[in-house]
Amino acid sequence: MKLCLGVRELSEETLAFAAQFGVTHLKLMGGDFLDEQRRGPLQLDKFREAKQRIETHGLKIGVVLLPQEPGSQFWNVRLGRPGRAQEVEDVCRTLGMLGHEGVPVAEYVFNIAGPNGYSHRGNTWGRGGATVTHFDYDECQAVAAPPGEEASAEEKWDRLAWFLTRVVPAAEAAGVRLACHPDDPPVACLRSEARILSSIEGLKRLVDIVPSEANGLNFCQGTVAEMGADVVEAIHYFGSRDKINHVHFRNVRGRVPRYDEMFIDDGDTDMLAAMRAYRDVGYTGTLMPDHTPRVAGDTPYGHRGRAYALGYIKALMHAVGL
Repeated sequence: MKLCLGVRELSEETLAFAAQFGVTHLKLMGGDFLDEQRRGPLQLDKFREAKQRIETHGLKIGVVLLPQEPGSQFWNVRLGRPGRAQEVEDVCRTLGMLGHEGVPVAEYVFNIAGPNGYSHRGNTWGRGGATVTHFDYDECQAVAAPPGEEASAEEKWDRLAWFLTRVVPAAEAAGVRLACHPDDPPVACLRSEARILSSIEGLKRLVDIVPSEANGLNFCQGTVAEMGADVVEAIHYFGSRDKINHVHFRNVRGRVPRYDEMFIDDGDTDMLAAMRAYRDVGYTGTLMPDHTPRVAGDTPYGHRGRAYALGYIKALMHAVGL
């Protein structure tokens, strides 16, 4: 298993921080290597410059997240609008270049209302007064969807199938695995958009659309727990079928319609049991902390919170013999 960290700013300090805490692989934001509107295919010169800087610290790029925000690389694909044919070509070209550069995983989301609900979350207090993220479905439902972003479940499944039947072959040819993040928050409908990847049943259907090792999940433990599902059981189901291509190793307290994103050791999931499950299914890919609480004296990036999570993960890995 490979300890991973999501970074955006590639300063010497950030890269040294990752290396010093035992990280071996990084997750990068793919939009940073597209054009100014975060559209088009990967710009190889920009990407290679970043890759070279990362490798000087003994690190590798393990995951690249395709752009998520409105108007970015495959936004029209998610909306089912004209222009999606060019966008899917841009994604396929990007996957080809990532494979050529030795990047094994491309993460993506397919929801419209934001990968994390964006403005539908607020802060509350965790252990010792740390700032943690809180979700309340009743509050977020008061925010209307922008015109044109409404979508039924049937429309969403049609769009996702259209996308996967075109990009999975490109990923296979490139030697890249796709890792789809579940809908977060995992509610059935958000701002008039059906959230088809908000349940275990939806995730099972996703990986069956195009049977391929390239068609898999970013297994976000927090989102799965927010669904009310058994995290360890889900790891065994998807991991035994080789459908976990990346992991967000985080913990929450509560479930939809209300929950809090807690410290890694302070939520409802038995994290040691989860780590054992990854070992038992033979998972060898990247695993990273995510949504760490903001602690006293922390930086905007959250160095202290991330350091705590990284240390805890390394201890769990050692405890199960990884």
